[in-house]
Amino acid sequence: MAVTEKGKVSLIIPVYNVAGYLRECVDSSINQTYKNMEIILVDDGSTDDSGKICDEYEKKDSRITVIHKKNGGLSDARNVGLEKCSGDIIAFLDSDDYISPYFMEIMTNVMYKDGCDVVALNWGTDFWDGETQPELAKDAADFKYKAVSEKEALKLMLYQNIATGAPFKIYKREIFNNIIFPVGYLYEDVATTYKTFINAGKIGVVDAKLYAYRKRRDSIIRSKFSEKKLICLKISDELSANIAAYDKSLEKAAASRGFAMIFSVFLQVPPDDKQTQKKVWEKIKALRPSVLSDNCKIIRKKNKYGAYISLLGMKVSYYLGRKFGQKGSMN
Repeated sequence: MAVTEKGKVSLIIPVYNVAGYLRECVDSSINQTYKNMEIILVDDGSTDDSGKICDEYEKKDSRITVIHKKNGGLSDARNVGLEKCSGDIIAFLDSDDYISPYFMEIMTNVMYKDGCDVVALNWGTDFWDGETQPELAKDAADFKYKAVSEKEALKLMLYQNIATGAPFKIYKREIFNNIIFPVGYLYEDVATTYKTFINAGKIGVVDAKLYAYRKRRDSIIRSKFSEKKLICLKISDELSANIAAYDKSLEKAAASRGFAMIFSVFLQVPPDDKQTQKKVWEKIKALRPSVLSDNCKIIRKKNKYGAYISLLGMKVSYYLGRKFGQKGSMN
């Protein structure tokens, strides 16, 4: 496909204490073959040199706008970017990740070729921080894709065949007209991204190595358990209710997604915190029948295994999950 710069892309990059990764991230953004872009760097109260690096890039490239604000978290930074952006297309990039030079070219071409409201990568190319970094697509033709209905795409995402994260995707601006990211939440993408699919019509699903997702052991999601992670219970309830209102045939898919998130949090609860374990366990038991009775071919085996193991009781599930499962791997 040729580069079809029909729409202006607003790339929103929240920035917080990522001085060691930020240059690689921004360089990958400004080196896109698709040039009709604005890049919004939202410095969310960084205490390292991230803010200075943002200002440095703003002077280098006229497409870059820097917003300095008090720390409010990832959702707040994204919302500020959404308020300030002027593009026809929205994209998000985490500031410790990087993208192929062909990310925007491929994704926008799919959007315009098939009239898609959202274009989503089936997954990012992940790697642990400190490991050899993956090579991404080096050719604009290095991809496959299919266009599906919003219901089919939503089903794929709920069953975790499409990445849940707000990055890995581009969206027509109007998709976010009635959507904001919930401030103060962990797992904010699980609480939000499915709503963009419901708002969409046709969705393009792209299979390509376009987004390098850096897994950091000190990230918020992989950090030590805190009470804030119990927001997963509320998110799961809201997800189930909203999906049921949209299409009851996807209720088990929503249960599967909630189960994966909550089981992950369950395994992170400290061994001596029995009260919190029991609180999370009750939700696992509530979702378990849906997961066990789900015959969908694309349900994750890990979810099925977790549901079957849970029949052995809370103590056994906790022990086996922590011993043989990777902590946080089901989120």
